[in-house]
Amino acid sequence: MDYVSAAIIGIALAMDAMAVSITCGMNGKNKGSAFLTAFLFGVFQALMPVLGWSIGKVGSNIISSFDNITAFAILFFLGVKMIIDSRKQDYSIEFGVKNLIILAAATSIDALVSGITLPTSVGANTPLYMLEAVVIIGMITFMLSLSGYFIGSRFKRARPVYAGFTGGIILMLIGIKTLFF
Repeated sequence: MDYVSAAIIGIALAMDAMAVSITCGMNGKNKGSAFLTAFLFGVFQALMPVLGWSIGKVGSNIISSFDNITAFAILFFLGVKMIIDSRKQDYSIEFGVKNLIILAAATSIDALVSGITLPTSVGANTPLYMLEAVVIIGMITFMLSLSGYFIGSRFKRARPVYAGFTGGIILMLIGIKTLFF
């Protein structure tokens, strides 16, 4: 198995999760929230390639035809909602477990599709190699998401309205990026 390629794929897949983690950090409460966010993002980035690998070539055309539209819709909707909510007088964002799971799933849809190609792109052609590849992807996502959360928490002093507006814009831009790239 090509561990360098697996790490590069892991970094590429984790970029959206890191960006969303920055937004979560801007609005987060404590270190426990940081670890929960990073954990959920890492788990979803690790599980989605396994699901994609399981589907294999049979379902690859079906998944690849709507993956970017689904991610766009979820991220764009959440971004618009954050912007609208940030205009309220008593604004505060709650990134509870339910919202974090939705965000983790939305940012890991590309990992689902990558699971179909992992056997050829990194040589993960056995269950053991696939396990190694997804652990690498999950750990990289965890570390980058945790870092992103703490980067975002540095901007916490900004008025919540600005944090919510900025976070909403970030989610919408990530959604737009997934639609076109």
